[in-house]
Amino acid sequence: MVHWADYMAGKIIRERGDKEEYVVESGITPSGYVHIGNFREFFTAYIVGHALRDRGKKVRHIHMWDDYDRFRKVPKNVPPEWKEHLTKPVREVPDPWSCHESYADHFMSLFEEEVSKLGIEVDFLHASELYRSGEYAEEVKLALENRDEIKAILDEFRDRAKQPHLEDSWQPVMVYCPHCRKEADFVSWDGEWKVRYKCPQCGAEGETDIREGNVKLRWRVDWPMRWAHFKVDFEPAGKDHLAAGSSYDTGKEIVKLFGWKAPLTLMYEFVGIKGQKGKMSGSKGNVILLSDLFEVLEPGIIRFIYAKARPNKELKIDLGLGLLNLYDEFDKVERIYFGLEHAKNSEEEEELKRTYELSMPKLPERLLAQAPFRFLATLVQMPHLDEDGIIRILQEQGHVPENLTEEDIERIRLRIRLAKNWVEKYAPEEVKFSLLEKPPEIELGPEVREAMLEVAEWLETHEKFSVDDLNNVIFDAAKKRGIPSKKWFKTLYNVFIGKDRGPRLAPFLASLKKEFVVRRLRMEA
Repeated sequence: MVHWADYMAGKIIRERGDKEEYVVESGITPSGYVHIGNFREFFTAYIVGHALRDRGKKVRHIHMWDDYDRFRKVPKNVPPEWKEHLTKPVREVPDPWSCHESYADHFMSLFEEEVSKLGIEVDFLHASELYRSGEYAEEVKLALENRDEIKAILDEFRDRAKQPHLEDSWQPVMVYCPHCRKEADFVSWDGEWKVRYKCPQCGAEGETDIREGNVKLRWRVDWPMRWAHFKVDFEPAGKDHLAAGSSYDTGKEIVKLFGWKAPLTLMYEFVGIKGQKGKMSGSKGNVILLSDLFEVLEPGIIRFIYAKARPNKELKIDLGLGLLNLYDEFDKVERIYFGLEHAKNSEEEEELKRTYELSMPKLPERLLAQAPFRFLATLVQMPHLDEDGIIRILQEQGHVPENLTEEDIERIRLRIRLAKNWVEKYAPEEVKFSLLEKPPEIELGPEVREAMLEVAEWLETHEKFSVDDLNNVIFDAAKKRGIPSKKWFKTLYNVFIGKDRGPRLAPFLASLKKEFVVRRLRMEA
């Protein structure tokens, strides 16, 4: 079974021909936080580029920051007085939090920092710089020359959607006022480099030279122009851009005017958080960022989430109990990659190995210690254990090797911190617990009391024991007295944490100080 990124890479080579360099593109307007849904476009472009490189091809991944788009509305988390900056380029709107050069920089810098942690190299380009440097000047002029053809293409698709035609005054460009920097009205074009404008905001009017960068192509023209300018071979897109008659359909026709062919594309579905209602929106503020995922997930696992899911399937990330299953799944795939475990069949095994390869920021030379996240979520809640103590317990119970390298220890410590964050921020109440400071005042029948004393005596007389040994003793003590397992475990959980249920009992008790467990089983303060 071929991984979807490899399939797409093969298709690009077949349809675009053998080239010296292939260009993949992603892009977004930094009008708000770049969330985990936006990241899917970025990662889809990246992973297809990764697959092309693995075939020995030279690849350039461009991520276009559309920071020359208009500031269209004031998000909820931005002061309302920012409405005075509406219609300016987002790159020229001040940063409301006063920590970056501009509003757009605030969001771009965070995302670029997040991406670097995932081991992804990309060319970040800025539309504002490209327009203002005059790099797009020839294409802007060409769009004005082909204004009628472009309008006819857009109107044709409007006919199909039974929408009214664009107004006769429509132009493929918009103008930023050179004085107040807000959107101005297009008045006329002289057929060469000058565009006449009139600003309804500040009242200024006059001419601006296209090469100065104040004249910008509208979205449906800008996108195909970019394909041609950078010779893009592949760019994924959301289903809104790929719907019939939408920007990709019109772009396929408009790009021909710029002398290029539309890139291959791949539709990606929305990404959300399990249990969260509605679509994430940077302007609404209901977003989860890569930074949020970094608090509970290793970088490789973040990449794994996106690498294993086919882009055309909606992706719901579970930060609750499902996160424990995700760690289990990833660890299993990692063991399969290193030949320590096997999948159901060879096809599935090859796909899982390939998914792992595409997921890792840097492929390790060997399997690093896998501290089970599920167990760590228990250990980090024990007040007597620091990081070193947790590592010791993991070694004693056979979860990690006795001889650990610095790399192993670094990974274990990272997982400990991630598990701690998960318990504090996302773990459901059923997973959380705290040790009772003193024995609870509960009614214990004579059989239960005897069984508890037997376990306590066994612990006192055994200096070393395995979790399995302890587990057998706990079960046998109840079984020989006819105590139902459900009642027995419920009692023990209530004795230690005051709840009817808790973490797996034997590993939990084996992780506590033996003296404490013995005293508690004897119900001594």
